[in-house]
Amino acid sequence: MIEPGRGQSAKQIETALKKGGRFNNITVYNNFFETVDVQIHNAGLQAKTRHCHEAVNGRHVLQFVTEGEGTLECGGKSYHLSRNTLFLLPRDVRVKYYAQKGNPYRYYWVGFSGVYADILLAQSGLSAASPVKTASSPVVRRSFRRIYECLKASQTQSRIDCSLQPKILAAFYDIFGALLENRSTDRPRAANELINRAVDLMNNEYAQGISVTDVCARLFLNRTYFSALFKKYMDVSPGEYLIGLRFNEACRLLKQTSLSVQAVAEGAGMKTNAFFKMFKNRLGMTPTAYRDEPTDLPQLSRSAGRTAEKEKKQGIRRR
Repeated sequence: MIEPGRGQSAKQIETALKKGGRFNNITVYNNFFETVDVQIHNAGLQAKTRHCHEAVNGRHVLQFVTEGEGTLECGGKSYHLSRNTLFLLPRDVRVKYYAQKGNPYRYYWVGFSGVYADILLAQSGLSAASPVKTASSPVVRRSFRRIYECLKASQTQSRIDCSLQPKILAAFYDIFGALLENRSTDRPRAANELINRAVDLMNNEYAQGISVTDVCARLFLNRTYFSALFKKYMDVSPGEYLIGLRFNEACRLLKQTSLSVQAVAEGAGMKTNAFFKMFKNRLGMTPTAYRDEPTDLPQLSRSAGRTAEKEKKQGIRRR
């Protein structure tokens, strides 16, 4: 394997690909930008030569066959790979893939992770249970090549071109834009119905530790968009709403049960350190001190209290 940026020039890379042999796979790395929603870690190009690989990857890897044939084994099933086949190596899943003798495949690949990246995979139908798709659109081939070429440029140039990051991310989105073209989802049109579903999820699962990120993933929503929409309808951020639910439940458990403080924290869906910090911030005392206070339960927390009337006006179901 050749690793550009670690002693090889662009000319050596291209020469190695043409020759094949032991330098049959080139990997290029992202070492100049980080993002959260979609993080591109590396990309590569597998030459048309004998090849077999078996591994468990710590991140998703998407591969696109430009010519030749091969086989993917994933989840106990075998899938035939040929020109214009897009195949996923799912994160934390053991896979094996190999080139066909006499007509080995050639493919581009990209390794990635991120909250929105997971959503795009789910929307496109790619998963461990369904890891293969045919993608005949020229946009897909062009986008894989562009990611590879941009990362290669970042490692073979003495200075980083500031346009490379948006080009790489744009190419990644173009892949899924082609896959999702003409597809629709069951996501409701009415904004308040989205909030209804989000509130239901948080009310039902806050004790299990559900997060705002989890809610966004379940509803296939961008977090920034969801947070703005939630604040518009509920007058608080989704994070504040979740904290309010957990605070109210914690107060109830402290006053009405003899559970340990750690058990109360777990019952409210929180880690112990965060639980103590929440009580200090809201009441200026520890959970134990609150339990010993001869007072009734507090009213709804600030976040939950502010939203009650607005929920009624906006038609939000509170359960």
